[in-house]
Amino acid sequence: MRTHWLTLLSAAPLLAASLSAAPAETSDSAAEKEIRAALSRWVDAANRQDWKAALDVWAPDLIGWYPGLPDITYEREVATSKRPPTDRVTNYQVTVNEVLISGGLGVVRDTWVFTTKHASGDSTEKVRSFEVWRQQQDGAWKIVRWISAPEPQAAK
Repeated sequence: MRTHWLTLLSAAPLLAASLSAAPAETSDSAAEKEIRAALSRWVDAANRQDWKAALDVWAPDLIGWYPGLPDITYEREVATSKRPPTDRVTNYQVTVNEVLISGGLGVVRDTWVFTTKHASGDSTEKVRSFEVWRQQQDGAWKIVRWISAPEPQAAK
């Protein structure tokens, strides 16, 4: 029994050195990476009008707000996801400006650019947004609350 302890003790510095060679990823940075990846997947799905795949980012208790629209809920997003693709093509882009994580909650501040093709020419809208993300029971991060507003159009 004594030899096993001696072997373990002599291997401990080697094990510690191998573990410290690769920096440990904090749960906050892992959460941030997952949130950024989820937003990227949403953009990809929306750009191909795959609204069922886009549902993956929303939590079941979602409430979102955009000026002039009724509250956006998960149920409304599910209903919207059943619509067929349209001829109106909008390209979505997002820039994640900041991600703050504290325990099972995260806040994202981001800027969206929506470019829609029309017969008369393209229109572009820039929207600033805050999202509250919560880690779900299965470990996934999903948006539970968001608020967005378009930036004023530049004077012509």
